[in-house]
Formats: sequence, C-alpha cells, structure tokens
Amino acid sequence: MKQITKVRKSVCAMANQLRKAGYSLKDAFKKAWQRVKLSMTVRAVGTTFENRQERLQFLQQFQPEDLTVTLEREKENKFDCNAIQIVVHIRPIRRRTVIGYVPKTLARELSKVIDMGIQVKATLMQIIGGYGWKESLGALINIAI
Repeated sequence: MKQITKVRKSVCAMANQLRKAGYSLKDAFKKAWQRVKLSMTVRAVGTTFENRQERLQFLQQFQPEDLTVTLEREKENKFDCNAIQIVVHIRPIRRRTVIGYVPKTLARELSKVIDMGIQVKATLMQIIGGYGWKESLGALINIAI
C-alpha cells in the first residue's frame, strides 16, 4: 500500500511540474504516468565540464556490475535549483565520482519526487562517444521510479 501512495505522489509531483511547463492537465498526467511506469533513458548533460571527460574515460575500464549510480540533489547549484547530479560509485576501488547531471527539463520534475523522499533508481547503460579525437564522451543513464 505504501508503494502505491509513493507512486501516486510522484505522478502528481511530476504532473504539476509538467502543467507549469505548459502541458494540459490531461497530457501532464499521461506523461507523468508514462515516466513512472516505464524507465527513462537519458543522456547525461554537463559531461564536458571540469574533468568529467577523464572520469568517463577512466570508468570505461570497469565492468557494468562494478558500477552503481545514484542521483543526488544539488539544491545549492547556482545555475539550477532543481539540479540532480549523476554520481557513479566504483566498487572495486571504493570511490565515487560525479559524471554529469540529469537534463534540466526532467530534473525540474524529478527533483520534486526526490525531495518527497521517493526512491529513484538509476543505472549506467553505457559510456558513449569518443570515436574521434575531437568527439567528447557522454553517458546514457536509465532512470526508474
């Protein structure tokens, strides 16, 4: 029963944010339910700032089962009060590193869900890019509520 309540709360929180973004009430709830029922795969943003390219390159040597991902709110972020960091935990060396952020449009909805204390699961699907000397690396993250 608790799980149903959490799901409904997260749907309402996401729908409210979508409504503020210009969706009709019907479409806002429809999209929120889709996001909660299905997992979402997103490309991490901000992967070219600081030394995140080196971090992503370093992570490529590990097996997927050695890496876990958490999404952590960063309320003090001076660019976006809804910012959500993507943090990768590297089990073999007991370290963690920030590889980027959840895209701003999704973070606006997802931050409300996280602030309500609802568990959001994330996994690193793959590190992408880096094919040429000029192309930067990125990361695909799967998010499920």
